[in-house]
Amino acid sequence: MSEKSLRASLYFLGAVVALYLVARLAGGGNGGAATTDSDLSEALASIDTESLSVVEIGGPEDAIRLERDGNAWTVNGFEADSGAVARLVRAIDEVEVAGVAATNPANHARLGITADSAWTLKADGGRTLLLGKTGNRFRTSYARLPDADIVSLIEGDLRSAAARSLFDWRNKVVLQADTAAVASIRVTRDGRATLYERQDSAWTTGGEEADATTVRNILQELAGLRASGFAPQDAEMPAEPDRLVQAMDAAGNEVASVALVEEEGNFRVSTPATPHIVEIPTFRADRIAPAPPDDS
Repeated sequence: MSEKSLRASLYFLGAVVALYLVARLAGGGNGGAATTDSDLSEALASIDTESLSVVEIGGPEDAIRLERDGNAWTVNGFEADSGAVARLVRAIDEVEVAGVAATNPANHARLGITADSAWTLKADGGRTLLLGKTGNRFRTSYARLPDADIVSLIEGDLRSAAARSLFDWRNKVVLQADTAAVASIRVTRDGRATLYERQDSAWTTGGEEADATTVRNILQELAGLRASGFAPQDAEMPAEPDRLVQAMDAAGNEVASVALVEEEGNFRVSTPATPHIVEIPTFRADRIAPAPPDDS
């Protein structure tokens, strides 16, 4: 063999060894011997979403406890967002363990799967699951069992469906009035009252036709008022709010009532539809409780 050929062979061998070492490090040091984590697969498969009644989720700031209350769910005692719960249940049903991503504990921090960095999930008192960072492919993330070194790549929406703050879990729809039944709306703002009344083909105020956009905005907010935040549990509303909206039906029965108090940068809102004081942005307060027509 010529010196040139020998040198080429040594370069080739060195490249092969380097690739082997890289693959070994990425596999956590086991050389790819493990392909799946059967314990993790069994833990996920053991969750019966049909009878699911309690889900405990732990994150960096919040401790979340979801509980089934009849056909509805609560989160830490508050009404839960049904869409968020449905997404979590669906994610549990659809999650799949794709394969082992690492077996060396030295990789846990890099994958966000250490005990103090991962999100935890426990369903109906079963095994705790650790959920780490998102994976290297779309809709994947890292997961492991607390007593295992093996980190698996899981496919599905489980990590993003579970890793939510308490605010994101709570139901933010605080009012859903039947606006078809509304015959009149009284808006009191800064001590001045404006009465909007439904006629056969239009709304009027002060004997004149009301601005259609103004009335439409009020009705849209009454039909689905959403909170942008929640006031502290000990918050109270004053006896005389800055703004008050009262919607009545044709017989004079109250369909909806909303009291608003201006805060720094937003408004606090109370309504008989919910026991909690919520927050909404100023633009939404202006939609549901507009200024009198002559001030617009």
